[in-house]
Amino acid sequence: MNKTLKNQGQILVKKYNLHMKRNRFTIVFLTIITFGLIWIKWNKQTQKQKNTIYQIDKLPFNISELISIFEKDNIEKTEVKLNRLTVFVKEIKKVKLDSLKTLNGVKGVFAKSNSVSIIFGEYTEAINNALIKTL
Repeated sequence: MNKTLKNQGQILVKKYNLHMKRNRFTIVFLTIITFGLIWIKWNKQTQKQKNTIYQIDKLPFNISELISIFEKDNIEKTEVKLNRLTVFVKEIKKVKLDSLKTLNGVKGVFAKSNSVSIIFGEYTEAINNALIKTL
């Protein structure tokens, strides 16, 4: 009887060791898969383009409308930033700010004593180029 218990104990130990080896293999396999997926995700994120700036060449309105709002002889110079066009004027009172706010593509207007900053977004560069050509 003692010998039978000993054999059964050895069999249980072998089964336990086999089970532990399978668990270790599973853990190692799942770890490799997890880190592999993380690595793939990081690579995809680094391949994406960052800070893409879009500019549209087509004007959302006729440039003569903008010039009539500012009056051609009242415009001194223009400055262009990423999304903002600043028009320096001789007299701010001559600028029709209400008409300016209703133009298509205008997202914001900020008037100072000698300039008007207009936020056009993606149309800024095209509007500035058209304004320079007509002046």
